[in-house]
Amino acid sequence: MSSPFIIWTMRRTGGTTLTGLLMGLSERPKVEHEPFNRDRAFGWVPEQWRETHDRQALGIAMSRALRNRPLIKHCYELAAAPINSALLEAACRESYCHIVLDRRAEVDRILSLELAKITGAWGPKQAAERYSRFESGEAQAASINIAAALKHMAKCQQNRKNLDTLFKRAGVTPYVVYFEDLYSNPDSGRAEVGKLLDFIGLDPAAIPDYEQRLTNALLHKGQNSARMMECIPNIDEARSRLQEAFEHYDFRF
Repeated sequence: MSSPFIIWTMRRTGGTTLTGLLMGLSERPKVEHEPFNRDRAFGWVPEQWRETHDRQALGIAMSRALRNRPLIKHCYELAAAPINSALLEAACRESYCHIVLDRRAEVDRILSLELAKITGAWGPKQAAERYSRFESGEAQAASINIAAALKHMAKCQQNRKNLDTLFKRAGVTPYVVYFEDLYSNPDSGRAEVGKLLDFIGLDPAAIPDYEQRLTNALLHKGQNSARMMECIPNIDEARSRLQEAFEHYDFRF
């Protein structure tokens, strides 16, 4: 049997697609993506934490959530630090494999996130429905709140450092994979997925429709949001300001 895994990621990294692929290939129990969000399967865990701030109770609750060792995609940028810490500790007790999914082009990730906020398109279906309205001029896109985007990018960078510290304290070496290596080149993507399957103990040769699933994930799940960027009134200024700030960052998984 393959190992349970957690994909530690941030928004706009291709995490939904990768998680969907790996979950579909694994025989392990599944749970909805980002299960610690307020309205999802394990939302009661952070809710209990917010009410009590009892770390011992948080650890017990997290162990309860992971008792069946379900596969998890977790956006750690959205979670409070104690939730991330308790999740890692509980997952280590249950012998989880840890995968970090990130994106080298951090500015593009932040701009993609801002675009989703402006358009309301968080997935391919919504993008197909909504992008055309902006591109045709039927709807006018708002400007990016550059100050808020800069603040969030700085917060995400600190979250990366915090997660790295948690891994080191726990003696965990995660498998790190990048958006670009998965989705920019089909050959690179196939190789990366193959390495991931080996990491979690899955044999693609034992999966009859593996090639079809892999091709669909790597080639047919994108939103093509780049074409929408020119509809944002202050896109050039936003990109320049974000890039200038990012050049001073000093950490990468």
